[in-house]
Amino acid sequence: MDPEYRYIQQVMDGDAGAFSYLVARYKDLTFAIAIRILENQQDAEEAVQDAFVQAFRKIRSFRSESRFSTWLYRIVVNQSLTKARKKKRVLPYEDMELAEGRFEEIESCYKGLSGQDQTNYINLALERLAPEDRILLTLYYLEEQPLAEIAEITGISKENVKMKLHRARGKMYTVLSKLLGTELNRMQNVS
Repeated sequence: MDPEYRYIQQVMDGDAGAFSYLVARYKDLTFAIAIRILENQQDAEEAVQDAFVQAFRKIRSFRSESRFSTWLYRIVVNQSLTKARKKKRVLPYEDMELAEGRFEEIESCYKGLSGQDQTNYINLALERLAPEDRILLTLYYLEEQPLAEIAEITGISKENVKMKLHRARGKMYTVLSKLLGTELNRMQNVS
């Protein structure tokens, strides 16, 4: 038996201390998900803490039909999205226009960046997306979760995940092209 399930069973049997194993095992991954959605360390820490409290209180509802991590990540996503909605942050990507006719130039600019600069631009672009888009892109590309797992975590059907992921990629490209277009303009004005 996986030791994780032994700890889950111990918690269900009333051993609250066994929950600390689960917290230690998942605290970094849950924080990574929350910070992608909330973009604020304090908010992300609160969302993760609230998620662990909720998971502890509802652990008896965990049925082992999916992985514990999937069940927990769904709680974290829901807590984070709820907190993000309460803040009602205005997202600037909606005002951005795609850098028309500059695809090759922008792609060349991106490929010419160092790996660290590429990562920085990806993170900047992600920050400008809606939390729901960020979480889908994060789970699929950064956490490398399969579509079925993302569907379970988010509570969205697999087909809807595909569609929303496609749209999120388009929004990401729009934001990234605008950021890189600005960088290209800056570089051309320096030359």
